[in-house]
Amino acid sequence: MYKKILTYLFFSLTAIISCKNNNQSSARKPVSHNKKIGDEKSVNLSKNLKEKEEEYIRKMISTDSIHHYINSGHGFWYYYVKQNIQDSIFPKTGDKVTLNYEIRDLSDNIIYSSEEIGKKTYYVNHENQFRGFIEAVPLLKANEEAWFLFPSNAAYGYHGDEKRIGQNIPLKMRIKIFQIEKQKNK
Repeated sequence: MYKKILTYLFFSLTAIISCKNNNQSSARKPVSHNKKIGDEKSVNLSKNLKEKEEEYIRKMISTDSIHHYINSGHGFWYYYVKQNIQDSIFPKTGDKVTLNYEIRDLSDNIIYSSEEIGKKTYYVNHENQFRGFIEAVPLLKANEEAWFLFPSNAAYGYHGDEKRIGQNIPLKMRIKIFQIEKQKNK
């Protein structure tokens, strides 16, 4: 009996001492991260990337003596391949647009060909598309075609399209509008 009590005391003391030595009896302090510094760093990286991409696109534009580029006012540039000067109807929110497009990188490598994509129906501002596409379609009338140069923040951005377009890839995109069906007023 005396042996059992001594064994019990030995193990109890050992457990208490080992807990004290490992600081397991006191709560761990949380690891703190300064979110503000992390956010500022992320914003600065994004600004630098945007500036470098826009500078690269401006250089491309300045060396292209064939095309007349237009600043969209939305952070991207475009030029017409075919312009419809007789029509004055631009697509508005909810209008059904029949179109085709092709996506390339800025080195002119085809990512998605127009043949692969085929004719598409797009309801203006009612479908999930990248920002540049959403803002580009209303700039074109029926029977117009244009090439757009999008910095990555106006294209698929940080996530890419999770298929063929990687992270932070600026894009060149041709959009051709075949038909615009105006939304009927209710």
